[in-house]
Amino acid sequence: MVPVMAAKRLLEVESKFLFNPCLVAVLRSNRGNPAFKRLEALSTHTFTDTYYDHHNILSKNGIWLRERTTEASMMLEAKVRISGDVSRSTFDETTNREEITAIIRPHLPEFSTKKKSFGLDLLAEFTTTREEFLVDNKFAVVLDDTDFGHSVGEVELMAEDEEKAHREIDQFIARYPWFFMMGKAEGKLGAYFKAKGTAFSASGNDNHHTKPVVEDD
Repeated sequence: MVPVMAAKRLLEVESKFLFNPCLVAVLRSNRGNPAFKRLEALSTHTFTDTYYDHHNILSKNGIWLRERTTEASMMLEAKVRISGDVSRSTFDETTNREEITAIIRPHLPEFSTKKKSFGLDLLAEFTTTREEFLVDNKFAVVLDDTDFGHSVGEVELMAEDEEKAHREIDQFIARYPWFFMMGKAEGKLGAYFKAKGTAFSASGNDNHHTKPVVEDD
């Protein structure tokens, strides 16, 4: 069973989407038809995500352990899938070391909680440039471009009621079809392993990686 870290805490509810890079300038200037009710550009920043696992045990249980590194900080985070799939999902997230330990220990009790990244194997590592917007005073819209050539967008809400949040995201996306394209968007991890190909193995004693059973972002 996937652990839920606390009752009534805010969940990350998200839907991935395809977008035409040629329309990003239109989005930035809010010149689409229809225009957004309100558009606020928040930031553009670059970070490197390093994912860890051991023989897919965490990913098989809907858990992702990653280290996110920016110019200013490095943070270990656990993401637990509550429901959904690659395109439309709900996660519980924590950066609290004790909570991360409680999540990982039932699945990998033999690994040391004192070691960096719990001594787990490197699963994937890539760099993302992210552009973030707040749209219509409520919806976080992020556009991600990776260093291996994959782009994907996400609409996110932090909410307690995931069903209501997904309905609101669906309605929001349907309101602006000029930017949010139809079709199933591929997550960054899935695209990463596709780009790397099947030469990446489950060894863990070398520099190879193993493809997770389920993707996160």
